[in-house]
Amino acid sequence: MRNFLSKTLTGLCARVDETGDTEEASALLDQNSYDVIMLDNIMPNQSGLDWLQEQQRIGLHSDAILMTAYADLDTAIAAIRAGASDFLLKPFRSNQVLNAIAQSLARSKLRQQNSVLRHELEAGSDLLRHRDALLGSSQLIQTIRTQIEMAASIDAHVVIQGEVGSGMQIAARMLHSASDRRNHPFVWLQCHGLTEQEFRARLFGRIRSEEDIADQRQDGMLRNATGGTIYLEDIELLSPSCQTLLTELLSTGRFRPEGAERSFPFDMRVVCSSAIRLQEAVTNQAFRADLFYLLNVHDIALPPLRERADDIIELVEFFRDKLAARMGVEPPELNAVERRKLLAYDWPGNVMELRNAVERALIQGSFEQALGLSGGAETESLAAVERRHILSVLEACGGNRAEAARRLGVARKTIDRKCQSWGV
Repeated sequence: MRNFLSKTLTGLCARVDETGDTEEASALLDQNSYDVIMLDNIMPNQSGLDWLQEQQRIGLHSDAILMTAYADLDTAIAAIRAGASDFLLKPFRSNQVLNAIAQSLARSKLRQQNSVLRHELEAGSDLLRHRDALLGSSQLIQTIRTQIEMAASIDAHVVIQGEVGSGMQIAARMLHSASDRRNHPFVWLQCHGLTEQEFRARLFGRIRSEEDIADQRQDGMLRNATGGTIYLEDIELLSPSCQTLLTELLSTGRFRPEGAERSFPFDMRVVCSSAIRLQEAVTNQAFRADLFYLLNVHDIALPPLRERADDIIELVEFFRDKLAARMGVEPPELNAVERRKLLAYDWPGNVMELRNAVERALIQGSFEQALGLSGGAETESLAAVERRHILSVLEACGGNRAEAARRLGVARKTIDRKCQSWGV
């Protein structure tokens, strides 16, 4: 029977292992990860159902197809209790084997897709709507896109650093989409406020309890998204106990679900984001140094929106057109005064704040009413100070560039060049 199954499946499966010894089968599960187990029920020393129950208690992430010549009601009930996903009644043909395996894989894929979709929905609507690109034509953002492509080509963990609202989630999605893992899931976890128990349950999952047979196994992110990318947002806010769990995971390359006695291999790229420089958190003893070095194989620093003012008008027009189509309203035009106001503001909330301002303008019917912008960042770059000053003088001159150039003591073509680069 094993020879028949091996010959049938070899060449169609990535890996086929066989054994007639339950102890050896347990050892194989300790070392490897299998999608499907073809399990005979009547065996020497231990029945297939007894062995399957034992493996479920230890920890099993494989679907089991039971092969038996006695498919009576009692056997069926016992198989369901033990966690078997299907029956094959002896004698059977090779096409029956292949159909059973195909159905098992389809069910497993559906479970994973449902779990991944749930995680993605938790990531928020903005990530789902604008997850494929960091918008803009400035040199700064083009450089960031190049860095993301370089990081994607190397299968290593990545730290993305930037201010709140600067697009770190989108950068993580872009990295995943450009990598060799793009055909596998992308899942997201917000680190802020997670307890050790919540962190363990979300990542590692748990096995079915023996007390309640109706209690279903809950696979964590590491199982459902194996081969893909996990994005850990606000990694600097992870509690010390959770940092210890993550350090152990990355160091050993294995994880153990809640209630399991067996660990499983970890195969995912970790991309994490931080609103502060993680090196500073390490210096302040707020973040584990060994975890920092495990994660920080490649780092990407996203610039704040105030440092890439050339992209502001492009972003406004993008959000205006997309949101207007979704809301079913006519997108208002931007006049010169409104453009200058948009460019003169520092946008401390970055792209997130900009998008909200555009949505507010669409709700109120015009940008003039919505752009009550004031204040600014505590510190500005030289380019931001220059932009603010030129635009304020230009507004004081009613948009007259020649007069603004005279007051500023610069050539008219300098004002023209600056305004062209800012989209004014």
